[in-house]
Amino acid sequence: MAKDGQAARAAHTSAPRQMRNGAETKEKILNAAIGEFCEHGYAGASTARITKAAGCNIRMLYHYFENKDGLYLAALTRVYEDLRHSEQATNFWSLPPREGVTALTHFTFDYMRLNQSFPKMIINENINQGRAAQQASEAILTTARPFLENIRHLIDKGHAAGEFSHRPDALHLYLTILALSFIHISNQHTLSAAFDTDLGAETFLSSRKAHVTEVVLAYLTAPRKS
Repeated sequence: MAKDGQAARAAHTSAPRQMRNGAETKEKILNAAIGEFCEHGYAGASTARITKAAGCNIRMLYHYFENKDGLYLAALTRVYEDLRHSEQATNFWSLPPREGVTALTHFTFDYMRLNQSFPKMIINENINQGRAAQQASEAILTTARPFLENIRHLIDKGHAAGEFSHRPDALHLYLTILALSFIHISNQHTLSAAFDTDLGAETFLSSRKAHVTEVVLAYLTAPRKS
């Protein structure tokens, strides 16, 4: 009886440990995959390098993600989720409209700079003609819809209060902010060479962020033509 009790306790203890170890292995594979896809794109990514970086075998990759396509889809979904979760953790929606748009612009600019996995994965996915993004569209839209609603509310609040003379569509405004926060990253090397300016230097990035913010606010507050 005592041995049976010990065996039961051992089985009860090992199950959560196995689940925890499994979750950790899955996360390691996913993080390694994001790095690999960012560096080599979908076509050039190697599952052998991914499993080596994750410290596991190929069997575990197939167990959790089925194949390379499944792993790539999970990696793309993760970088979108990380962005949306980071946005949700901020407080710019509760700020006065002008300060809220400024905070949103600063956040987007800094996120693109400090989280290179997002722009790199997006660039690679566009080279891939968005095939995986179309498969993940519902998961991406689930987090994107409330995000755009928050931007719309900020614009409406600023317009109603007289702070904003223009009332742009929320998607258009976000695309403008994103584009202004992204082009110096996606084209950093060619633009740096063309204009003999280090677009990755802190001094440039500081002045660039100030310029982007000024452009966005100037549009929202510019006098309307009669």
